[in-house]
Amino acid sequence: MKKTLSILCMAAAHSWIATAHAGVSRQEYDALIMQARAGDREPALIMLRQHALEHPQDLRAAYDRILISSWAGRNAETIAAYEALQPAPNRPPADVLEAVARAYRDARQWENSRRLFNDGRRLFPERPVFAVGEIMTLTDAGRPAEAVALAEEMTEKWPDDADLQLALAYAHRSRRASGEVLQRASRAHDLAPAKGYVNREYILAMQHAGLTEPALRLAEQYPDLLSVAEFRDLQADHAAELTRIASMPARNEKERFDVADRALGIYDRLIPQWSASGEEARRDVLRLRFDRLHALHARSRMSDVVREYEQLLAEGVEVPRYALSVVAAAYLHLRQPERARDLYLKLLAESNGSEDGGSKLANQTGLFYALQESQQYEEADEILEQAVNSQTEWVKVKGQPEPLPNEFNLYARHSAALGKLYANDTVNAELALANMVERAPNNSSLRTSLASVYRARQQPRRSEVELKMAEALTPRNVELETGQFETAMALQEWNQAELLLHDVTLRFPENLRVQLLARDWEVHNKSELRVSGYRDLSSGGPSTGDGGFGMETVLYSAPIDQNWRIFGGGGYASGDYEEGSARYRWIRTGVEWRGRDLTAEAEVSAQNYGQGTKTGFRASAALDLNDQWQIGASGELRSRQTPLRALLNDISSDSAALWVRWRANERREWRLTLTPTRFSDGNRRISMLLSGQERLYTAPRAHLDLGFEAYASHNTEENVPYFNPRSDFMLLPTLNLTHTLYRHYENELEQRFTLGAGMYSQKGYGSGAVGTVGYGIRYRSNNTLDVGVNIVGVSRPYDGQRERELRIMLDLNLRF
Repeated sequence: MKKTLSILCMAAAHSWIATAHAGVSRQEYDALIMQARAGDREPALIMLRQHALEHPQDLRAAYDRILISSWAGRNAETIAAYEALQPAPNRPPADVLEAVARAYRDARQWENSRRLFNDGRRLFPERPVFAVGEIMTLTDAGRPAEAVALAEEMTEKWPDDADLQLALAYAHRSRRASGEVLQRASRAHDLAPAKGYVNREYILAMQHAGLTEPALRLAEQYPDLLSVAEFRDLQADHAAELTRIASMPARNEKERFDVADRALGIYDRLIPQWSASGEEARRDVLRLRFDRLHALHARSRMSDVVREYEQLLAEGVEVPRYALSVVAAAYLHLRQPERARDLYLKLLAESNGSEDGGSKLANQTGLFYALQESQQYEEADEILEQAVNSQTEWVKVKGQPEPLPNEFNLYARHSAALGKLYANDTVNAELALANMVERAPNNSSLRTSLASVYRARQQPRRSEVELKMAEALTPRNVELETGQFETAMALQEWNQAELLLHDVTLRFPENLRVQLLARDWEVHNKSELRVSGYRDLSSGGPSTGDGGFGMETVLYSAPIDQNWRIFGGGGYASGDYEEGSARYRWIRTGVEWRGRDLTAEAEVSAQNYGQGTKTGFRASAALDLNDQWQIGASGELRSRQTPLRALLNDISSDSAALWVRWRANERREWRLTLTPTRFSDGNRRISMLLSGQERLYTAPRAHLDLGFEAYASHNTEENVPYFNPRSDFMLLPTLNLTHTLYRHYENELEQRFTLGAGMYSQKGYGSGAVGTVGYGIRYRSNNTLDVGVNIVGVSRPYDGQRERELRIMLDLNLRF
């Protein structure tokens, strides 16, 4: 500026004679020039315009006008004053040449500007300002490669010039190379930390590079560098950066929540502060409110996400797409799948192809789960199929000679496999996940999901092995530990389950799945009430009697020292026979032990029937050898399975049972039971039952099973007052259709149809057909209530006479 002033003074001296003719004294001329330098430029420009009309060849006055109009930001006048000089000067002063070149640049006359800046570099090689101008002009003209090349050349020549560093940063900014921009702006800041415009560019470079926190600190030190709107934008960017960090994976939930709380603190401070500025800041306030939805989601404050979203809707605000995704996820988290479904459908329908593959896949996956929970299984399958088909298996990455596996393709196929599990297609879910694990053995998420399938297939030990392999990869992953908890519960490893739950609850208290598992553990530690009963609606015949009725209630305590429960209860049964009415009452108490591989019970009972009250004992144990095989045994003194008609005649029985069970999975199971019984009247009975189940058909809402029973018995006595064939045999296959009427998370209503036809053969009476038909309905709620009612009709021969029976049965299991 000192050089500029000296030029103006020289101009005043050299052009005094000409200006005098214009009626302006030298003192007046100097005063106007000094006044222009102080900021009041119009008086000087009025004088110089008039002078230019009267003395167009006065070069020095023309230079004064060029400089002053440039200071006033009058680019058109600067250019006009320069172009009026005919012929154009060969070597105008450096400041004049720079002013004209800058005016051309501001007027978007790139070539004229570049030419003059280039002339300046040639005429004044010691002044880097012309290189700065040419670099910025080339950048503005859309020639960033030339600009960067020139800037790199000039920064090598003048490595300590801050303006050249900023010019190189400007050229890189046009190429969206934020890292290079930040590097050069940082270098400029190191060279000239006291210059305001350098600090401003450094702040903006840090902001665009995502380093909003240091940018904000520097902006707060120099509050005049940014406009109010720019400072608001920087503050909003800082809060958004914290929100993004809070949404990223971390070592534990607490770290993420701490960052989310910082972001929410900023939002809660800035929103009311900016709202006070009225319409001027309305757009910025809405941005904060939209971003705050993401922060609330990261903090797992899903109710607050929905509340704020619905408040925005009530105010008539249109929520942008990028915020709707977290709102949909919040609705899904809060178990409002229909609301989530509608938002995900809106997001996918309005997709314009600009969103990245990960965002689209996340919306497709969210829609899948919403449809699943809304019981729209077919539509859910279609969405996942679209997701898989839209993701290529391999992607090309810039700088990589070979294509790389597409992580989104793996995620889509992973979700599709889990979708089969949720739709009860456990066979294909297992095949798909096992194939993926084979191809990606070090992916712990795939192994954890495969373990979930094994649990669903009633193979907890196989699940445990898979989780152990996943543990070697990600030992403290939340999905891994929750899977281990569920497996431990299935294996009756109560201590291990409690330790796992304590760990994940401590680290991930806001995680929905962790909360659900905590609820499962709470239910496990409740007392349990079991009630069962039956009533014969229609019966008749010497063997079955009339008016049959029975009910039993058993109460189990909450677990004691993890493995133990005590229980007690009682029951009543009655029926009418030819010789009279039978009345049977009992109370019992005992202890149960449940641990890995073994469940055992022992009880003592008081039984009232016939003449007086008698004492009975029972013990049973079941041992799991592995996921497939189980063996068990039980023994009873005064068995409660004694026929009611025998008890009417004061005949009791002692029995034992041995069984072996083979279970391939949830679709196939067979059991063989051998039961010897000794009656107090001297009769000895031995019976054998082979029962099994084979799955025939599976759909999301229904499954059809083939049941099978083959029963045979032999008795040593015949002339006894209860049904006691010398030997008999029954074969009864059944079809069992289970159909889900309603399901909403832990609440479920299902119905079951049974139809069976077989044959019964009794020694001395020949063979006859056996038929059964039944209907039942069952309701489950919140893992604490399970109640069912069944009506079963049976037709079969007894001692050669066909008897028909219609019975209603009730069972209830309540945790409290």
